[in-house]
Amino acid sequence: MSRSLCEKCQFVLADCICDQLQSVNNQIHVVVLQHRSEENNAKNTIRLAKLLYKRITVLTGDNSDDFSELNSLPLATTALLYPGEDAETLENTSTDLNLTHLIVLDGTWKKANKLFFTIDILKQLRQVSFAQLPDNRYHLRKANRSDSLSSLEAIAYALFCKEALPMAPAYSALDAMMENQFKYMPAEVRARYKSK
Repeated sequence: MSRSLCEKCQFVLADCICDQLQSVNNQIHVVVLQHRSEENNAKNTIRLAKLLYKRITVLTGDNSDDFSELNSLPLATTALLYPGEDAETLENTSTDLNLTHLIVLDGTWKKANKLFFTIDILKQLRQVSFAQLPDNRYHLRKANRSDSLSSLEAIAYALFCKEALPMAPAYSALDAMMENQFKYMPAEVRARYKSK
């Protein structure tokens, strides 16, 4: 028997987080390239980003054909959030970085890198990254790198850097989702996650 879902947030009604959702009117259009394996992952944070940000598109797949919509983006004002050697830092306000679109790769580092090397158009884009990351608040998924943020946190911080948009809406939604996960865990497991 399937459980009823909230029509807006798509969590089961007992775990509805709608009272923690605040709409964010971002001007830079966020384009998420989501690895197919992430689409139905209950711990994926892009489901929250879609609920929060006014201008966001999520494309799901694992090869170039799945992301053909990228070919219509304006190359001159589109950047890829990716920590390459030549990436410009978003915190640097002196950099002339006129952005209309920001591409974010959603998946584990291994899967994100696979998308990067698979999708040819990404090599043509300027890369942007962060000089110093805020603390990672998302403890439900283990990252392979110490400089990792969840996709939602990375989007929130990028928009904070470029548009001075508050990060609080992302944190509120993230905390609500984590609390939903915690309440179904055994006490000792929950304590271990919350101590991180």
